[in-house]
Amino acid sequence: MVSRRQIKHAIKILEEACDEDFAEVKQELAQSLKVAQELIAESDKKTNALVHDQGKSQSVFGFTEEFVKNLTIKHSTAVEQFITNWCQRQSDWRYPWCWLIANHHDYVHLSVKSHLVYVCSNHNTLDDIKTHTKNKVGRTEHADPQMFRMKPLQFTGYIEDHHVPHNQIGTLVSLDLLPYFSLEQIKNLITSCSCVLRPGGQALIHFADGDGEQEWQQFVNKKIAYCNEQSIKNFADVCELHAEFYHIEDMYSFVLLTKPGTKTSIKSHMTKITPL
Repeated sequence: MVSRRQIKHAIKILEEACDEDFAEVKQELAQSLKVAQELIAESDKKTNALVHDQGKSQSVFGFTEEFVKNLTIKHSTAVEQFITNWCQRQSDWRYPWCWLIANHHDYVHLSVKSHLVYVCSNHNTLDDIKTHTKNKVGRTEHADPQMFRMKPLQFTGYIEDHHVPHNQIGTLVSLDLLPYFSLEQIKNLITSCSCVLRPGGQALIHFADGDGEQEWQQFVNKKIAYCNEQSIKNFADVCELHAEFYHIEDMYSFVLLTKPGTKTSIKSHMTKITPL
């Protein structure tokens, strides 16, 4: 499926082609370019309208905390593999994690089993996380995760330091939350990522940018809030976070935010385990 990003790239190529001296095709290229530009211009008008509506994501469109909590989420195999593979690569136990769980906790076991983790959620309990983790990774009746703390999820986008310690988190993950945030909430969350991450720390955040047809229709029909890649990059730049983007499929784009610096720990090596 052709995305809006690809269409804009094609327009750029057409513009460059029109600058060349291909007299026999130049007129046809110019006409095609004009049609494409008109289509994009009309599409951008809708985009701009959606951007202006962002501040109303809760009051007008009903994207409240309760709405997001009750979403039924099903990820494709490609999305599941991307999230799982990325989390498994963040395997150094010395650096604590933070999960922002607005609805489902399908992946939290990837870190709760072996890391110090702050789970920010307003509808999952300690027992919910323990049961899920034991079902996923438990091998014996003694496989009981202990090194995690339940904290409230601020739907404003802020992460307070009395809930999650600032400058300490090595890895932060947010799934199925940003697509229902206003621009102000997104700005707050990215600012909070800059605060909670330690130097060299990374945040993996899922967002939807309207690049695919299904995504675009969701935005136009106001079933999901609008946030494009450029907005996220602008917020990240202000916070001096490096933003790297991954587009997996419709509805599932990810931004990887990295805080400048080298990730260090007072623990220089793995804990030695000896028999009692």
